[in-house]
Amino acid sequence: MTQPLYDITPARQARTFAGKVSVRVIRAGWFRPDAGGFFGVVPKPLWSRLVETDDRGRLHCRLNLLLVEAGGKRIVVETGTGVRMTDKDRDIKGIEGGDPAVALRTVGVDPASIDFVVVSHLHYDHAGGMVDADGRPNFPRARYVVQRDEAEAAHGDELRLQGIMEVEQLDLVRAAGQLAEVQGEVELVEGVRVLPTGGHTRGSQAVLLGTAAAGQAGSRAIFWGDLIPTRWQIPVRWTSAYDDYPIQAVEMRNELVSRAAAEGWWCYFTHDPGALPIQIEATERGFRVKEDA
Repeated sequence: MTQPLYDITPARQARTFAGKVSVRVIRAGWFRPDAGGFFGVVPKPLWSRLVETDDRGRLHCRLNLLLVEAGGKRIVVETGTGVRMTDKDRDIKGIEGGDPAVALRTVGVDPASIDFVVVSHLHYDHAGGMVDADGRPNFPRARYVVQRDEAEAAHGDELRLQGIMEVEQLDLVRAAGQLAEVQGEVELVEGVRVLPTGGHTRGSQAVLLGTAAAGQAGSRAIFWGDLIPTRWQIPVRWTSAYDDYPIQAVEMRNELVSRAAAEGWWCYFTHDPGALPIQIEATERGFRVKEDA
């Protein structure tokens, strides 16, 4: 069955984590990243067991956002690709949809009802929808949460980063008075914390959902950002060509995936086309998707 371009987890199927943190997945469109770049140093005979490519060597991936409701606030995690790119770029990257405001309205959510927008990092497929075609914030009431290290890196002079960070959109949000630069681990509302990970980019961040509930497995969840973009990258040493700091990425993945498996965290992935969330378990051969989750 063909999946719709835009979709949302039905309200009756929303996951609720400790602290009354409700989470739904918003499918904001599709994109097709190059498989070689996506899997980096991982040999094709390994990753091709998990996923197929199109005739241009690209993967069929989702643009997943989260709609989180906690403490009387509404939070959107990620902004998709947006619309501020050329038709040629959209074709190369295989983008369908990607406008977060259109995606939200299509599934019955008013962008003006959002209090916080968490941007995991400033690459186009995560931060490209911070503003609309006219440069106005897509979420007019929201505070946009970005790690200070990420904002500083975007304005830095590192050659590798030139042209791949959404600097203009960041500055437009800042000019509108809606940018909230944070440093380190910060709780936005009770049960919703941003967690700096680095690895993929200098200031990448994940989102930890649910309050700590001692001894209660499955009471929390994590949104990985591009530290782990799909369930296909659960092997902690599988670095992408797009990881700016691969050694740090491997170390942070190992630390957090170990916690996720031990504590029964539910996992949300930014580009996974499959059903979410899932859980991870540890085996003698490493980590894998828990089949009965």
